[in-house]
Amino acid sequence: MLKPLRLLVLGAFITSTLAGCVGAASSSAGPTNVTGTWIGGTATGSREVTLRLQQTGTNVTGTLAGAGAADGPITGVVGGNTIDLSAGQPTLAPRLVVRGDLMDGFLDGVPLKLVRFGPAQSSR
Repeated sequence: MLKPLRLLVLGAFITSTLAGCVGAASSSAGPTNVTGTWIGGTATGSREVTLRLQQTGTNVTGTLAGAGAADGPITGVVGGNTIDLSAGQPTLAPRLVVRGDLMDGFLDGVPLKLVRFGPAQSSR
């Protein structure tokens, strides 16, 4: 399961990179919509992560699975094309960059790539 998932995430990342960051939102356009189910993993293949997010304005709530001790409820704030998450632990507070249906950042110092599955729902 991890190898096909890594290939899917890598292919989506390469496609986005070749598109040339055109989808990066400007902060004047409002926050990026992050509502949906995001699935991916770390660059080392050591973790498969699932984020289920619901956005209202700039506030985000949801659940995190695959991050170990931080699994469970998660909150966050979206600003422009970034999301700052918190899982109620000082050790897990990743900042992720969103480009359309791709999200990347770091989890415990390891690069993390996520892909949104299904259509993005409108944020309120």
